[in-house]
Amino acid sequence: MKRALVYLLAMTWAILGAFPASADRSFSATYDTERQVTLAGVVTQIEWVNPRAFVRIDVRDAAGTVSNWAVEIGNPLDLERDGWKRNALHIGDSIRVEGLPARGRAKQAFAKSVVLAGSGKRLFVASNKPRASAPAPPAPRWPDGRVSLGPPPGQTGYWGAANVPSLVETKGAPISMNSDGLLRNLSDAGRVAPFLPWAQALYEYRQRSLLRDDPASRCLPPGGPRQFQTANGFQFVEQRELGRILVLLGGGDRNWRVISTDGRPQGQPDEVVRSYYGNSVGRWEGDTLVVDSIGFNESFWLSKGGLPHTEALHLTERFSRPDLNTLKYQVTVDDPRTYTRPWTGGWTQQWVPNQDIQEYFCEENAESTFIR
Repeated sequence: MKRALVYLLAMTWAILGAFPASADRSFSATYDTERQVTLAGVVTQIEWVNPRAFVRIDVRDAAGTVSNWAVEIGNPLDLERDGWKRNALHIGDSIRVEGLPARGRAKQAFAKSVVLAGSGKRLFVASNKPRASAPAPPAPRWPDGRVSLGPPPGQTGYWGAANVPSLVETKGAPISMNSDGLLRNLSDAGRVAPFLPWAQALYEYRQRSLLRDDPASRCLPPGGPRQFQTANGFQFVEQRELGRILVLLGGGDRNWRVISTDGRPQGQPDEVVRSYYGNSVGRWEGDTLVVDSIGFNESFWLSKGGLPHTEALHLTERFSRPDLNTLKYQVTVDDPRTYTRPWTGGWTQQWVPNQDIQEYFCEENAESTFIR
């Protein structure tokens, strides 16, 4: 009942325009990363909202006109990890914001830094710096010697962000793109994967439209390799007695995937029910988990940046853990209706120790806290 009331209140505020209401969207489609904006004003409202927190400030322009700006400061889970608490800022504080303006005419910005005007104290600085790395202990193992993909006994942890923004074919020189998977140079599209003409045209359209049609922006599950690019990471739950591995996602609207490891054969494509995560059958080859997946629907993008696929998609994924801190992910994409030949890409992901995945919401304004 309490959650229902909170949700109703959040939706009411959204309708009245108290804060921006949009789905979990492409950052590049929302903010102009080529421009900067400086705002100075008085805090009128603090919205500690999952998935994105906002601070509202009254800004006076050169003509004396006051406008209320919505300043996005990030996800509350990440802010709290970095030391920002909801009481670090108060209504009535005068602040200076350096950030990125929203596209279009909306009075909205994404903060790169927030400074208290009176004291000059820097409250917040956006940063993508990697976590400090410790010497890597060996990968944990089960009593029978098989590598474990989860935490060592008695500990917690999960797998964090990939070291690349999107899936591309592993060949040739690196391709420059931003964190959303948007190419710095659209002429590089043909190097991303061996597209058929229709697929490259669709990929380029998605790039030119700044990923506005991304199904993830409507909170649809992220299938295929995209599941490992969601906010808040993921974790493996190895249920060896049941012959399966669960992949639990910190983002993607709290979805999960089942990988069968009980020795069953892969089904026939025409018999498999189409889904976001497909029908996955895994086996161990030494210390590498090899997963064969078919039976995908076409309602998701294969990776950030807008990679297309069809129901003919067949994935072969390889997961290996050379040490405690590193997961190597490699996937071979075979979709003859979309690509001229099978192709392979991948990345590495870092272990986040001594933490559990927290509940990240895709829906706007879930679990809202309003401070006025």
